[in-house]
Amino acid sequence: MKSNGRVSKVFVNFLRFVVVILVVLVLLFIIKWRMNHLFSMMTPEERKDTTITEEIRSSKEQIGQISSAAKDASEKTTLLKIETTDPDSVAKRLKEVGLINDATAFSNKAKRSGMARYITAGSYEIPEGASPETILKLLTENGLQKATRTITIEIPEGANDEMIADVIMKEDLVADRATFLQMIRDAGAVPKIKPGGYQIHAPLTATELLNILMSQSEQENPAPQGEQPAQPAQQ
Repeated sequence: MKSNGRVSKVFVNFLRFVVVILVVLVLLFIIKWRMNHLFSMMTPEERKDTTITEEIRSSKEQIGQISSAAKDASEKTTLLKIETTDPDSVAKRLKEVGLINDATAFSNKAKRSGMARYITAGSYEIPEGASPETILKLLTENGLQKATRTITIEIPEGANDEMIADVIMKEDLVADRATFLQMIRDAGAVPKIKPGGYQIHAPLTATELLNILMSQSEQENPAPQGEQPAQPAQQ
């Protein structure tokens, strides 16, 4: 009986050992399976993250390339050399180098605005795509600075449009007499221009000058800093 008890005890202990081993093996299998499952779940995400990162980097590179191209384009200039101050010849040259499309329109704008007389011969770096207004401003900047002055003109009693245009041309305030004369007529300005002295702060456009003569200087011809607006002189 004692022998049978020992055998039974050994057998039970063996079974317990086997069960423990099986449980451990099962647990190890489960752990390994879970880890493999987790790794398999993480791999696509890692790939996804990598793809997103690459796309972001690629987008940044493309944006950088576009920005660089835009910057280069904005910095491109055309060297313009003019040896004459005649607005028609300057406009023709601008069209030849592809800076403007309509030479006549540019010339007329320069004349009618009174800016033609401030065109200065020389070399200019003109940004590609610059508007006609910007180009005209660049070509007249030096001339405008040199022409800054204050003068007094006298409009005689009973002056007609021809006489007024002559007074203006005598003081070299506009570039083209015929253009200014036509402006006087188009505006019906003669009855509005009172005889007397007018203080003029040059440079100014032909339109501003005409407005001063029609007693609109306060609105249309602000004086340079530190000076009073142009007003008709006291009689």
